[in-house]
Amino acid sequence: MRLRVCIFLLTSFVAFTARGETITCATYNVEFFYKHFLPSQLATRPSNEKLDADTMRDIREMADKENWETAMVILDPQFAPDILCIEECCEQEQLEKFNHSWLKDAYKTVMVFPGNSDRHQNVAMMLKPGFKVVEKKDQYYREPDSVKNERGDRLFARGPAFCLVEAPNGYRFWVGVTHQKSKFGNNVDVAKWRNREAKRTHQIMMELSKAGPSDVLLLGDMNDELGYQEFELEAGGDAITTLVGPKEDGVILATKPLIDAGEISYGGYWRPDHRSFIDQILLSQSMKDRIGEVKVFKGQFTPVASDHYPVYIKLKIDK
Repeated sequence: MRLRVCIFLLTSFVAFTARGETITCATYNVEFFYKHFLPSQLATRPSNEKLDADTMRDIREMADKENWETAMVILDPQFAPDILCIEECCEQEQLEKFNHSWLKDAYKTVMVFPGNSDRHQNVAMMLKPGFKVVEKKDQYYREPDSVKNERGDRLFARGPAFCLVEAPNGYRFWVGVTHQKSKFGNNVDVAKWRNREAKRTHQIMMELSKAGPSDVLLLGDMNDELGYQEFELEAGGDAITTLVGPKEDGVILATKPLIDAGEISYGGYWRPDHRSFIDQILLSQSMKDRIGEVKVFKGQFTPVASDHYPVYIKLKIDK
């Protein structure tokens, strides 16, 4: 009897350790996140510019409501990612305050990356306790554009930024976040600009993979759907196809099954004409066997917390 029990326990232990672990990584565009902190911004105004008490109370209540809704999405037990990439993020001090006050310090590392946005739309990354950043590469926003654009001579609008992350079990991989040029005022020149961003971002992924470690993950709001849309034919290509790059490079569009299934990541609240899949997840070829569940998270508060739904991937990591 004892022998049978020992064999059962040993078999169970081997099966458990063989399963390994999962790491949940997600992208979430929180619309106008910086406006959630409007009350503190208004409080710094000179006394002759301050609003009346009733107006300030209404603004404060609205900001608290928006922060609460966003927190409820992130903390939902069905979501609650280990690594969260945020687009349209607020400033560093504001994100730290949000993590402390509304997420109750659920994340140990909170980073807002530098960028070229003039609309308070940053890219950021938060990591739970146990995950640590070994190295940061967040200066790509300084790279020049080959063509003069509306923002001057810089190629990237927001991001990309990459971090070499070490998981609690020692596994290391690159995690990147980006927010490509929007389609606001879209035309041929804007589509060309987005394609230039996509091409260079693909190159960066390949450079990081080659330098090692080879596992590279990119998440973000790409502001484009897979396949040709308006102006892209004249612009020389589809931005998502350009981002994935040539077949021989092996980059995987992990969100393609969701696209094929007709899912949406951009909900647009009540507007039925704003329905598309523009929040993407890409991986280097070396991560092919690590792909677990890839899903659009739709919880109780996601339809009202932002015009985007979070998109996540579960990575299978051997112990």
